[in-house]
Amino acid sequence: MNRRSFLKKGVASGAWAFGTQPLFSLDGKELSFSDIPLVDTHLHLWDLNVMDYPWLKGKGLPLERSYTLHDYQKATERHPVSKMVFVECARRPEQYLQEVDWVQEQADSESGIAGMVAYFPLEMGVDGQEAMEEMAEREIVRGIRKNFMPGHAGYAQGIGLMRRFQWVCELNVGPGQLAAVIDLVSTFPEQLFVLDHLANPDIGNQDWKTWAGALAPFASMEQVYCKLSGMITRASQDWEVANLEPYFSTVLDIFGPDRVIYGGDWPVVLRTGTLNEWMTAFFSLSKALSTTEKKKLYHTNAERLYRI
Repeated sequence: MNRRSFLKKGVASGAWAFGTQPLFSLDGKELSFSDIPLVDTHLHLWDLNVMDYPWLKGKGLPLERSYTLHDYQKATERHPVSKMVFVECARRPEQYLQEVDWVQEQADSESGIAGMVAYFPLEMGVDGQEAMEEMAEREIVRGIRKNFMPGHAGYAQGIGLMRRFQWVCELNVGPGQLAAVIDLVSTFPEQLFVLDHLANPDIGNQDWKTWAGALAPFASMEQVYCKLSGMITRASQDWEVANLEPYFSTVLDIFGPDRVIYGGDWPVVLRTGTLNEWMTAFFSLSKALSTTEKKKLYHTNAERLYRI
């Protein structure tokens, strides 16, 4: 039985009432939702009274309001999230250092925030080295996310500077951009990259074939990781776990269990469901994996990647 068939069988047999059945056995102990440590590698928080977020204007609820640590902790109270990685929230570009300092304040409250993927204007190229060094003084920074700019010389130069700080380069791209991502990754074989949100496949329309074909070349690119996040926001409003399974199993086929990490995408996930619903779906999708593979997806891969 191949991995995809094995996972599909596990999903089909994994319909259980929340928290009523064990997910796997570890060291002879049956574990349930409340026992599983999980690193959430994609946390957003924003305070509309502190910074400006132009992309939120006109969005309405549920997104056009402030989201605090208290909101996130309440949303995850039934799940033991052990650590979180904050991902930049597209505040005004000139406020990027203010965002880093604000996140550091949240982390100092013993919130569990262990690292941050910040924004930085990579297109400044070598002229941005001094500004990058200033950012590096903020020890919470573990990576950079900047809109993908294929063919931009300064952008590539900026990525070339990141290795000095051991920062991860996160890319929020779509399937049509993956060919250009391959060219970029090939240029920097020592740089670690993360594809956010599985490279944003059109799950709602079940456009699996196009996305899977574009993703396949990354199987041999060991410095590229894939983040299991944003899945239900790319699905239809009436999504079911079965709609997500082909995408989950394809990621495992291509990247293997050593280069896949979990992300909650809070609070953007609220567009199509609750964080609890997404976390429950994730546990269901991964139910058929071995204990060792689960531990990698849940926390050890993320801890190694982000050095947290």
